[in-house]
Amino acid sequence: MKVITEENLTSWRRHLHQNPELSLEEHKTKEFIASVLKEYGIEYQETLETGLVVIFKARVETKDTILFRADIDALPISEENDVDFKSNNDGVMHACGHDGHTTMLLGSVIEAADYYKNNDTKVNSIFVFQPAEETFGGGNLLINDFDFSPYNILASYALHMNPDYPEGHIVSKPKEIMASANEYRIYIKGRAAHVGLKNTGIDALNVATMFFQEMLKLNALHTKARNTNIIHIGKMYGGDAMNVVAENAYMEGTIRTYSMEDLATIKVAIENTRVGLEHLTGASIRVDFAEGYPAVINDEAPYQVIREVIEKENIDYIELEEAYLYGEDFSFFSRLSPINYSFLGLRNEEKNYVSGLHTPTFNFDEKILKVGVQYYLGILNYYNE
Repeated sequence: MKVITEENLTSWRRHLHQNPELSLEEHKTKEFIASVLKEYGIEYQETLETGLVVIFKARVETKDTILFRADIDALPISEENDVDFKSNNDGVMHACGHDGHTTMLLGSVIEAADYYKNNDTKVNSIFVFQPAEETFGGGNLLINDFDFSPYNILASYALHMNPDYPEGHIVSKPKEIMASANEYRIYIKGRAAHVGLKNTGIDALNVATMFFQEMLKLNALHTKARNTNIIHIGKMYGGDAMNVVAENAYMEGTIRTYSMEDLATIKVAIENTRVGLEHLTGASIRVDFAEGYPAVINDEAPYQVIREVIEKENIDYIELEEAYLYGEDFSFFSRLSPINYSFLGLRNEEKNYVSGLHTPTFNFDEKILKVGVQYYLGILNYYNE
């Protein structure tokens, strides 16, 4: 790093960690990022209400561009870390490392500004500070809102903190690396009756139980055994009183898969189950599918780029053996270009940096942030050599 220091990265990360904001509410986060960019004389553009985009133009006239993205939102989790920079926002915490993602990209932007000023560059670069990864698919919203059409984006890159691997290591793999994440909600309408006249009612709770059991069979009956799919029921409730036949019941859950074909098959199977149970029980059932995140699938060309960069920069690397069944809206950037999504390991058992993502004790040593900056700048240099 030529312009910024490790102390800068630590300071920025801790400020962001102390001031977390939920999806589409990242107004102070945006203001802080903008203030740092202004301090270094870097121009930016606004997108959505809380997103920022920085663009550097190459010395030569070209549409060829590379893109880097960081997510900036936090989670509705109460922090339990005993640290000086603990969250000041009750019930909100950077428990997924987005404060680190933002800091690494911010440092990379400042270094990139110096790079473009002092080198004969031949590709443009775009740095995206994206809101609402955790809940609203902010990647999709941002792509719809910001005009990327003037640019031929060769590839898009992102890094995510990962407590499963040792600190300072880049972790990645070709092809699928994160699953598609889709939500469903099931509303069941029966007919209330006194328990003494149970036969005159339609028990919505019983129908929900039947639906639950059928959901557990869908993978085995409708998708290939070697494919990895999860159909998860996360919430289920119904009824009003112990002596009343339940009139209403509700279920909700998520579907995780790497295959869009399997996702379509699962949705059809759920819909067919709905129709069958309506005929069998007389209940009225509605199934709502929410638009989710597509699977994150690393393209071959940018994957080969990061492997060469990691070797050249002498960064430690681990090849991920199996893809995660987490969801990530970086998948939407496949609409713009080929993508590569990788992890930055943070695990340090001596310092007790072992807590999982989305937990109230998630934390990491800021010294690893310089690796992320080095990684991004290595990619930038690769395309400009």
